[in-house]
Amino acid sequence: MSLAGILGYAFYVYCERKGFITYNRFAKAAKESGGTIQLLFKREIVKFTIVSALTGIIRTSVVFWLPTYISQYLGFSASKATLFFTIATVFISLSAFLAVIMFEGLKRKLNLTLFVSFAISAIGFLGAYLINQPFVNIVLMIVAILFANCASNLLWSVYCPSLRDTGMVSATTGFLNFISYMSASVSNTIFGNAVSAVGWGNLILIWFVLMAGGTINMIPFRTKK
Repeated sequence: MSLAGILGYAFYVYCERKGFITYNRFAKAAKESGGTIQLLFKREIVKFTIVSALTGIIRTSVVFWLPTYISQYLGFSASKATLFFTIATVFISLSAFLAVIMFEGLKRKLNLTLFVSFAISAIGFLGAYLINQPFVNIVLMIVAILFANCASNLLWSVYCPSLRDTGMVSATTGFLNFISYMSASVSNTIFGNAVSAVGWGNLILIWFVLMAGGTINMIPFRTKK
């Protein structure tokens, strides 16, 4: 791994020195826009930082607790919980394809697609809170997590690459990735304590509130200056 990193670094340095890789376009764009940081704010980096935090919680923390949820809250045996979790992960893994289909179907409008993703996820969690029938509950949970993951996939596959003219795709991706995993890490500890304090039902309600917040964050309207 270390050798691959060294060789990769040497290769890119060589390409830069030979002129195969240049950054003139990025420098010009940043200069015309008043600097890369200002350009990132114009590209709604704050809004997408919130997206990263919220989707990180669902994508990492909620999925981590899903087998326990199926076993403790829905009352399935450990073997059945494992089976349902396996099936759930298969469907959730389709989120990358579903995100692309939605994005294209909504005429490549990122804010609108994220709005729809968060809204459906919120509805799924609300349904899981209201309906205790085990099989229906599992389906609703899968839907909720699936569409939250759609929002996550859009963040990495659409928003981050759209920043190429700023020259900060890698830095921004790293920052958003940090926010995602930090949020998941903090929430994981909170959720562990919350299960015994407020119960699974109220914890689902918290997940609904998070996705409802994401929906509000992505309302596809802009004020005109």
